[in-house]
Amino acid sequence: MELKNLKESWDNFPEVSMEERPVLSSDLEQIVVKNPLSDAFYLKNKILLRIVAGTLLLSYNIYQLRTQFTTDGHELDQQVVIFLMLGYFIYFHTRLLLFADYPTLLGLRLMPFLQKVETILDKYILSFGVLSILSGFYTLAILEKVLSWRKAGSLLPGHDSGVYKWLIIIFLSVTFYILFLHTIIPRYKKLLAAVRKYKGGLGVRPQKK
Repeated sequence: MELKNLKESWDNFPEVSMEERPVLSSDLEQIVVKNPLSDAFYLKNKILLRIVAGTLLLSYNIYQLRTQFTTDGHELDQQVVIFLMLGYFIYFHTRLLLFADYPTLLGLRLMPFLQKVETILDKYILSFGVLSILSGFYTLAILEKVLSWRKAGSLLPGHDSGVYKWLIIIFLSVTFYILFLHTIIPRYKKLLAAVRKYKGGLGVRPQKK
């Protein structure tokens, strides 16, 4: 029913006549026309999963913050930074989900639909920066736990040094971002480029001879 409404909206699109509509690229022919909200575009479940995971981690982080504060622990500054990053992570994805407004997305006309999809993809790509930083913090925490269970904490060079620990976190964060940049992000950048190319084509009218 939603796909039928989108097709009717497309057929009645007033800005471009049938003869002037651009030829769809192979990407958008399969994504926008046949299935305008395929799994590649439908990010609602992924965003919700990030919000839930961030909320659970934030709850645990608040517990750790309280423990570090009452015991005057040496990881208090690290936990404060994680708290701020998790708070921003949840806020960012909550705003993105509210902006996307998936229940009404298919009811938009073609140009507003493409503009909103473009913004959603662009913001989702940016979110990998925050995700990389959080991954760096939690990867180090997991490594420290594993080493402590094996009673090999000394195997982590300078693990008692605050400065060295921050350098490790930065290194891990950059590593994760590079990994995302070469594995997951290109797929979303390709979709974003296809949307922008198609949207730009809608504004190009053939010259009269």
